[in-house]
Amino acid sequence: MAGVKVTHGFALHCDANDEPNNLEVNWQDETGSHRFHLDTLSNAICRPDSSGIEGQPVAGFNTYIGSGMGSYDGASGTTALWIFTDQGEPGKGNDTLVISIMAGSETVLSIDCILEGGNHQAHPK
Repeated sequence: MAGVKVTHGFALHCDANDEPNNLEVNWQDETGSHRFHLDTLSNAICRPDSSGIEGQPVAGFNTYIGSGMGSYDGASGTTALWIFTDQGEPGKGNDTLVISIMAGSETVLSIDCILEGGNHQAHPK
């Protein structure tokens, strides 16, 4: 989705049962402004990737893979799948975001990018 500006914020646990878990994604495309709000974290996997980058604080992982259900523009029943990476501190420009948001059978957002601003930060489990 070229030319789409996406912002996001989150506080997610490696155990989907450990609450609260929050994810908010906002974007603007040719149809207007949109938002996804996570209601339920379904799956969470925290693991190190092969880069060996360990930031401060030392977390034991730098890749977060998750999925959950939430609302898209206020309507419930939306699924999201994502992978966030933390490639070191302080926000060196290599953190990545991969996310797909599906409202029913329609993919309303699909993006795979390096963050242009901001910083993902993994914390100890």
